[in-house]
Amino acid sequence: MRPVPSAAVSAFCIILFLIAFLPSAVTALATYSGNTVTLNIPVQDDVFAAGGVVDINAPVDSLMAAGGTVTVNAPVKGDVVVAGGHVVVHSTIGGKLVAAGGTVDVDSDIGTNAVIAGGTVAIGRSTVVGKDAAISAGTVTNAGHVNGKLMVRAQNFENSGYAGSVDFRPTRQSYNLSQLLELFSILFSIGWLILGLIIIRCAPARYAVVLGEVRKSPVVKAVVGFVAIIVAIIVCVILALTLIGIPIAATGFLLVVLGLIVSVLFVSSVFGELVLSWLKYQGKDWVAFIIGFVILQILFRIPIIGPIIAVIVICLGFGALLYAVYDNREAILGNTPVREQ
Repeated sequence: MRPVPSAAVSAFCIILFLIAFLPSAVTALATYSGNTVTLNIPVQDDVFAAGGVVDINAPVDSLMAAGGTVTVNAPVKGDVVVAGGHVVVHSTIGGKLVAAGGTVDVDSDIGTNAVIAGGTVAIGRSTVVGKDAAISAGTVTNAGHVNGKLMVRAQNFENSGYAGSVDFRPTRQSYNLSQLLELFSILFSIGWLILGLIIIRCAPARYAVVLGEVRKSPVVKAVVGFVAIIVAIIVCVILALTLIGIPIAATGFLLVVLGLIVSVLFVSSVFGELVLSWLKYQGKDWVAFIIGFVILQILFRIPIIGPIIAVIVICLGFGALLYAVYDNREAILGNTPVREQ
């Protein structure tokens, strides 16, 4: 896969912003999440879907989707906003298309505008874009029909289709370490978001227990989390140096890494709840999570202060997770039920 150009980062942020803050999407939305999401029944509502594989095989009003592979095989009445490793659009879109992915294949009518960013973008012969199309990618192939202006920023561009006007500006094919890290960051964030939605869907009670700990004495939890992370790393290193303790050290290290990954998810939910309370809006758990997650991801990328915020968030979430595990140790051992917050 070609690295996603820098413009893809902006497109991805726009996608997450739309998912998090469009009022229509918040107030009326049907949600689907899991490893594999297949929609075979028409939905007269806005649809948000997240999963490893997302297949839309029935008509919907509008679609917002994130996943490893996202395929649209049925008409969408309104707009489509999608991000994924491989995005395939094979059916009519009544509104606009906003897509970001490693590979984006479009072979259908787009009612208004198309904004696409990816490693490889292919516009098929059956495609008719009602207005303008803006594409940023490593390789762009257009065999379709764009009624308005076709703007392309790419290293390679093949145009066998039609456009009212074409604005092509070649980009250099030079990828450095920062660009590769940027691509990894985008893909990791997508997976992180999907993981949080899956946990909320599959283990809401356990998830809520940790959220309760995040809300109580956050400063204490952050300090405890920081100390615990340092101690855990030191213990793992000491065990590894003994050679005989390498299996224990490896297992402990993996558990710590897992705890660090999920710790951000817990804090995202609580932060999202605070944002919704400031807006005086009563949203669902997954709405609060998405809003908090997106804002934190943006804050993490601020120079200098971003890493500091990230450390605080991770320590807070990790400390809350430790408190939740300790408070429910009997339940984890199978002796008593999990304590509700």
